[in-house]
Amino acid sequence: MALERQFPERSVPERHVPLGELRDLEEQTPVGEIFLGALMRRQLVLSLRVALTLVVALGAQPLVAWLWPEYGTLRVFSIPLPWLVLGVGSYPLMIALGLYYVRHAETIDDEFSELLEP
Repeated sequence: MALERQFPERSVPERHVPLGELRDLEEQTPVGEIFLGALMRRQLVLSLRVALTLVVALGAQPLVAWLWPEYGTLRVFSIPLPWLVLGVGSYPLMIALGLYYVRHAETIDDEFSELLEP
């Protein structure tokens, strides 16, 4: 009796049974694997697109210097232009690519979550 007063009964919330696609994911059915595969593919494509953009942008610098030899001799405020482009110009590019990646990754995740909502 005293124990009941100290610890009143609490109702245990019932576990929400997932519907449709969410159940497929939780139960690891073939349909759920298709959904997860599609999500992972979209994320992979986004990652590769961002990485390829960065590699092309930074990798183009030696190509420009090779094709246009005067590029290496140009100076801005007595600093060689290739150094400025790589040392200063690459950071805004990386920040922009990071913001692009985060925004699009969140969009992909939101679309996936909306697909699973009943």
